[in-house]
Amino acid sequence: MTAVRPRFTLLALVACLGLAGPLAAQQDVVRLGITYRAGARPGIIVLATAGLDSVRKIVERDLDYSDRFEVAVVADSVAPLSGELNLGLWRQYGLAWAVELRPVIGGVEARLHDLGGDRVALQVQRGVDPAGSGPQRMGIHRLSDEIVTAVTGDPGIAATRVLFVNGDAIWMIDSDGANLTRVSRETGKAMSPAWAPDGSRIAFMELRDYAGPIILQNLVTGTRQTVPGTSGGGNALTPTFSPDGREMLFAPSTEGGTDISRVDIQRMCCVARLTVGGKLADNLNPAYSPDGRRVAFESTRSGRNQIYVMDADGANQRALVPFDGASTGPSFAPVWSPDGQRIAFHRDIADGRQIMVFDFGTGRATALTSLGRNEDPSWAPDSRHLIFRSTRERGEQLWILDLESARIRQLTNMNGAARMPAWSPRLTGPVS
Repeated sequence: MTAVRPRFTLLALVACLGLAGPLAAQQDVVRLGITYRAGARPGIIVLATAGLDSVRKIVERDLDYSDRFEVAVVADSVAPLSGELNLGLWRQYGLAWAVELRPVIGGVEARLHDLGGDRVALQVQRGVDPAGSGPQRMGIHRLSDEIVTAVTGDPGIAATRVLFVNGDAIWMIDSDGANLTRVSRETGKAMSPAWAPDGSRIAFMELRDYAGPIILQNLVTGTRQTVPGTSGGGNALTPTFSPDGREMLFAPSTEGGTDISRVDIQRMCCVARLTVGGKLADNLNPAYSPDGRRVAFESTRSGRNQIYVMDADGANQRALVPFDGASTGPSFAPVWSPDGQRIAFHRDIADGRQIMVFDFGTGRATALTSLGRNEDPSWAPDSRHLIFRSTRERGEQLWILDLESARIRQLTNMNGAARMPAWSPRLTGPVS
């Protein structure tokens, strides 16, 4: 079940002020079915256009999921009326923006109308399938993101995908919950997926024959490579790419312990160990800072799993989020926000395992969740949305939280647990 912010439905008799043409001549009032709640966010409507209903619904949902707008949703029964380019009517409802969609050769044109400034703020064409399906569906998401950018100045996150583990496989899904696709092969048990910074490749551990090497897979061509230093026995855990995509960190687990190593994946060589825990301490779950200069990681060197940070070359290792009292327990799986200001992780506390965020500005860690068991956080590219695994409803599924509004929605509905999510960067190129 998806949790949404409350709205109310206007089933109003609206005087036809400003209506022109036959419609105004035939009647004095128009009955509209609109779901809209005026609030702090600007109101926006996606006008209906014949033949583009699927595109309209995707854009409408993308704008809603951006958590940047109060989206006026027009009932299907009156959607054709919303397509009338009578911008004054929507201004009367307190809306600030209207999106007009038009079919063009090979795709769709979108016009973003600034209802307050009486201007076209954006006019863009995308080569998409009007049916709203197939490989060109990502083009609709990119169109939505351009609308978000035009209004807010910040890029949207609709044109992104999420990797996750279900059963023995890694799956990929669009940010709105559509286009579920298996991406790993049936050659082993796949775990710990990670995205390359350009979104063209992924890495994951593939457990087979009692060993777990890291596989580097191209999403466009399907070609696969085994990462050096990961196939000599034991499991190579928790891979992560450097921000420039040239290097990778991982945690080889052997009888001698678990420590973090670095490998050059541009030249496919040069493995170097960064931590030395041996049998006394495990070090794993590395995460680069956005500038590539520091690495957050999880370590048991203090007796419990806690969050540490070190320089990218392994120097200056120190505790970042230490154990802080009887009500809290171990901390796991740090992930750095893309803006570099926060680190998310999950922690065992009195009420169960919960998602936490450490803020570098305040130096404090805050719990974001309290319902059910919540773990495995991953940031969206906008640094305001987090995806994580939760038991708050049936089974273990992936949920997305907006940190600014506290709105939460369910992304997956899988048979079996959905876990280990990894949110992609903004996808600008072809992705299978």
